[in-house]
Amino acid sequence: MDLKKFFATIVFAAVLIAPLAYAQASFTDVSSINPHYVAINSLVEQEILQGYEDGSFLPDQEVNRAEALKIVLLGMGVEINEESTAGVLFGDVSEDDWFYNYVGTAVSMGIVSGYDDNTFQPEETVNRAEAMKMLVLAGGIDVEAVSENFFVDVDVEAWFSKYAYFAKTWNIEPPQADGRWYPGDSVSRANISEMVYRMQLVDENGVAFEESTNWLRKDFPTVDISMKVPFGWNYKQEGVGAVWVLDTENAQMSLLSPYENGGTLLMTRYGNSEKKSADELFSGLEGERSVIAGYDAFVVYRDNGVTFREWYLVMDNGSLVHLLAMRGEGYYSAYLEDYIEAMVVSLEYEPDGEIEMSIEDILESLRSSIQVDGMGAEVMELLDDWELIETDAIGVGTGPVDYFYSPSGNITVKYERSYDVILDIEDGQTSAF
Repeated sequence: MDLKKFFATIVFAAVLIAPLAYAQASFTDVSSINPHYVAINSLVEQEILQGYEDGSFLPDQEVNRAEALKIVLLGMGVEINEESTAGVLFGDVSEDDWFYNYVGTAVSMGIVSGYDDNTFQPEETVNRAEAMKMLVLAGGIDVEAVSENFFVDVDVEAWFSKYAYFAKTWNIEPPQADGRWYPGDSVSRANISEMVYRMQLVDENGVAFEESTNWLRKDFPTVDISMKVPFGWNYKQEGVGAVWVLDTENAQMSLLSPYENGGTLLMTRYGNSEKKSADELFSGLEGERSVIAGYDAFVVYRDNGVTFREWYLVMDNGSLVHLLAMRGEGYYSAYLEDYIEAMVVSLEYEPDGEIEMSIEDILESLRSSIQVDGMGAEVMELLDDWELIETDAIGVGTGPVDYFYSPSGNITVKYERSYDVILDIEDGQTSAF
């Protein structure tokens, strides 16, 4: 079926969301598009963590107190005291338990303690605040009490506020995409791997962890550049280039005019056929001359609303790249600014860039566009073997719904025409969603 012709009759335009590059990881369920990929592999190489017999790592599985202790102690290079008998203080810890020496070591060092009923509760899950405390104390770091709120959901009087402040200051555990830290949320295997990995680098380098360290670089051929892109952010590589994150908590569906916790970086290129110099190109702009990523640049500050900054950079071929940054003004605003700045400074000139997308790239792209209006048709054109297997003419109250199957991707897409949106995706050929 000619999908392009079919969609041309029912949509006006669409935006391509492209995924981050994929590379096979050591585990079947951890690829390089996983934001914790590097951290997980680092701890595995250090023999602090390991996977399961079926080749999986189970990155989303929650860790309990016993598991967290082992990961944190080994990650911080703490020598395990096999002579400690502190573990026998607890009625639910015996010398036959695999975690006995870890518990004994941690209790002896004052990293953890038990409960009033003389139990340790090794199977209890660990939350973000508890994990951060373990990490700081295992690292032998003294942290002082704080006097002001810094996360909207961390009270200055909370017992863990000083550990949360350390996490923020050194970027060990940043807030979630709504600007909240969620101290009571359980920590997963991937999450604690990232925390330990970042703490190791902070300890080694003496500076806060740079968020863009492991971001993957992507090409934007129409503007002749490449840049690092944050994990979880969408981007389009055609026409006006764009990188953005949606404020899904507030039901944001468009990359333009970001909601409270949404952000967008738009990019265009001026060919400069007249071969004007940087001085001529920047003449009349109000802002600051600079050098960014080795290129002559001009920064325009607009810190009075959603549009907060512009950058003009002169590339090696004399063309001018313009980047425009927007972000909401919610709790996550400061982080959005930092992430966009980090993208800009990672920019590199890439003439005649080429994009190669594997089937894994394409599937990730399709999944990232689920429930985002106006983006279904063009993203589906990344595969050319769609078969229309069923149409629900009544739809879901908004318009007809089509079910397309792709043999190459072995997936079925549930597509709603009137909003040009992928409603859902299922593995295999099916219309049972």
